[in-house]
Amino acid sequence: MKPRDPNCRAGVPTPAVFRWLPASELRWAAAFAAAVMALTCLPYLYGLLVRPPGYYYSGLLANPDEHNVYLAYMKQAQQGAFFFLDPFTSEPQQPRVINVFFLGLGLLARVTHLPLPVVYHLARLVSGWLLLMAIYCLGAQVLPTVAGRRLALILAASASGLGWWYRAQPGQPHPIDFGPGLIMPEAVTFLSLLLNPLFCFSMFLMASILGLAGHAFTSGSPRSAVLAGLAGLLLGNIHTYDLIPVAAVLAGFLVLLLAGKRLTWKRVSLVVLIGLLASPSVIYQLWLMRTGDITIAVKTVETPVSSPAPFFLALGLGLPLTLAVVGVGRTAVTGGGYPARMVALWLAFGFALAYAPVPFQRKLAEGLHIPVCLLAVFAIAWLWTRRGEGRRALWVMGGVLVVLAVPSNALFIARAVRDLRTNNQAYLGNLMPPLYLRADQYAALHWLDGRASREDLLLCNSFLGSYAPSLVGTRVYVGHWAETRHFRDKVSALARFLRADTSDAERETFCRRQGITYMLRDHSIYDEVYYVSAEGARRAGFDPLKSAWLAPVFEQSDVSLYRVK
Repeated sequence: MKPRDPNCRAGVPTPAVFRWLPASELRWAAAFAAAVMALTCLPYLYGLLVRPPGYYYSGLLANPDEHNVYLAYMKQAQQGAFFFLDPFTSEPQQPRVINVFFLGLGLLARVTHLPLPVVYHLARLVSGWLLLMAIYCLGAQVLPTVAGRRLALILAASASGLGWWYRAQPGQPHPIDFGPGLIMPEAVTFLSLLLNPLFCFSMFLMASILGLAGHAFTSGSPRSAVLAGLAGLLLGNIHTYDLIPVAAVLAGFLVLLLAGKRLTWKRVSLVVLIGLLASPSVIYQLWLMRTGDITIAVKTVETPVSSPAPFFLALGLGLPLTLAVVGVGRTAVTGGGYPARMVALWLAFGFALAYAPVPFQRKLAEGLHIPVCLLAVFAIAWLWTRRGEGRRALWVMGGVLVVLAVPSNALFIARAVRDLRTNNQAYLGNLMPPLYLRADQYAALHWLDGRASREDLLLCNSFLGSYAPSLVGTRVYVGHWAETRHFRDKVSALARFLRADTSDAERETFCRRQGITYMLRDHSIYDEVYYVSAEGARRAGFDPLKSAWLAPVFEQSDVSLYRVK
């Protein structure tokens, strides 16, 4: 009688890669992930080195307006709030949003007394390390050789697309990894590791859910399904959009099993178990949408974020995507095991959902780079095995691919370094906040910290309005292109407020109608951007000291702060 395979459970073959990975293999992955995350700190250290004397460095590298939103949530938690509101808009709100990721980071800052940017970067380092480890473990389920797994991890941590081929010229395509158009860090793993702890942690959860679900389908393990469901519960709370492609993959996998006549009630029950455990966070988000919560409405409906043309997205994923398509074909022919099929479905559904008829379609491309890299190596391994080549040939082919896929990331860092040197001056016309605040700007906001609360409303230009919620904890009239409700209208209203031909009575009526309690004047280029005329801020004709309804509370250099009486 043939001895039973020790890697079989209940008659279901379990591939050897589901055994515990050797400690030496995990140590290599852990050391590589730590080295990558250490390297991502270098541009930020450069930002500290080139900081102008007396300036405050935000600790950010690109798109500070986006990161200031996350830091503002952390500020609310640091100040003792459990539920969050949108501090970048002036409308009355009932704080009902909870995000346990930023809640935990804010509480950590409160307990340790560390500055919020420091905690933010610690979260980026830890989340990025976890993401790379999750990619490696998922790769261990898809790729049978150690060399293949290591190559997949290197590719995921370093590769981008073909954006480095293009320049800002009329008629040029706009890849999403680098170039003159939209850049999508959520679709390129390295950019997420470099910039965004929320993206890293969300993608860590996505990879973990699919890896655990693949193991549950293969082994029939309810424990793996429970862990996948709990990861889904957390993911649904911190980044609900990402559950959509995950749910699509699980549903699509059931359809594949049904088509292959391998669908069993046990596998259906495992998917149902995952869905039931993950559903409470989704139900709560749907309830917030139904009640018209401002924070959720602005993010999901009022500020659409559309995906670029499919060709541009494909260019941004570059050569690895071409090989990944071959990998999808191989999984269709040979199967490659349940995890490999799920990764193939992740690529297919992730790309398709990026063009779903929803206002947040671009967000559904998050994590798409992970299946691209795993399937690219899956294809490389097959191609070289077919030719009878050994492991050395695998590394040569993979090395060439990495070299061709790295330049966009290098160019992105070079541009970020240039923006640090110029303090984002090139983007003033787009109302992008600076990366450094002058000493007087920071001093005025620091004076407000501890005096103003999130019940107060600060009127200032959107450059400082981007920083005030995270440095002060107060709300602002205008501060973020997406988080501020009716952003364009409010920018225009602020411009009218600052114009010389606006009467003092009109300004007072405006402030009292909006509920503004503090006003910050910045006599510099940042206020000049809002003037209709070309006159400088000092020549604009608006002197707050002549307004009886305003009381000066702070003044330093070019910045004045007033309280509305």
